[in-house]
Amino acid sequence: MEEWQDSLDGLRRAASRSTATGIGQNARNQVSFEEWSARWESVPLSEAAERYDIGKASDDLVEDLEGLFGDEPECFFVHQGDLTIDGPLLMGNDPDLAQDTVYVIDGDLTVNGPMRFLNADVYTPLYVTGSVTARHLMCLMDSNLFIGGSLTVGGLLMTELSDPGMLVVHGAASAGEWLETWDRGDVVFVDGLKARRLRLSEADYLEHADADDAADVLLPEFLDSDTGDISEKLWEAVLEGRPLLRP
Repeated sequence: MEEWQDSLDGLRRAASRSTATGIGQNARNQVSFEEWSARWESVPLSEAAERYDIGKASDDLVEDLEGLFGDEPECFFVHQGDLTIDGPLLMGNDPDLAQDTVYVIDGDLTVNGPMRFLNADVYTPLYVTGSVTARHLMCLMDSNLFIGGSLTVGGLLMTELSDPGMLVVHGAASAGEWLETWDRGDVVFVDGLKARRLRLSEADYLEHADADDAADVLLPEFLDSDTGDISEKLWEAVLEGRPLLRP
């Protein structure tokens, strides 16, 4: 528990630096929900809740919006049509940053690079009604990603979720490798996942599947110290185009 708390504290500090400043490497693709709320359509709750069923999107993990946010939001923010982002995408929210509501891409999301989703102490969901494609995908901490279609990850899919975090994929899902590190939150592949499964320790998500020891697959530089910063090390590597796997 102490090791997990240290890891969580480290991710919170990283989230604060990334989302609060919006600067640094590849800053043009560091996206807060605040930026999207200013550009996307604001759909009143009565209409949005009917058009976009978050209970269904979450595979019934979200019973009602009040349970997710504390109070019902006034609106959803919606991007109509497919969205393509060139280069890395780092996105997320924290309590002082953007309106805590549902953000919807009514279409497909294609990231021509790696994608990292990290919420800190808020449970702001991104609901993609279509499919998601990315070179690598990291879902960290309190992030909630709901995908109505398929998920295609060319390389590494990493889940490092706290208890309220969720990743739900309704369509076919595939990745080169899937690394689950915290054994918390909810990860649901409704139609299954095709990927090489990696584990740092025993994990409920993988208890019924063969999983390789991550130390036998990932380069030692990512696991040679406290595993609490593994996601940061992996993210830096994919931004720099460095390999993740042993030859």
